[in-house]
Amino acid sequence: VVIACPKLDRTEGYVEKLAEIIKSGGVLSVTVARMEVPCCMGLTSMVKEAINVSGKKVPFLEEIISIQGEIK
Repeated sequence: VVIACPKLDRTEGYVEKLAEIIKSGGVLSVTVARMEVPCCMGLTSMVKEAINVSGKKVPFLEEIISIQGEIK
């Protein structure tokens, strides 16, 4: 489990760190669970880029949580 906030965190280096985890950590798939607010879309972008940078082909899934706490 990795937790990040693209709006409030200093995200420099996150893509590279995630890519290394995906590449050498035995990751079989990646699921991003994010809120529906626009700023959280940055998390999806970072993870997709990290998958590309890692060079591994892993399944990607995105779960979007509404402001009311429901899965969309």
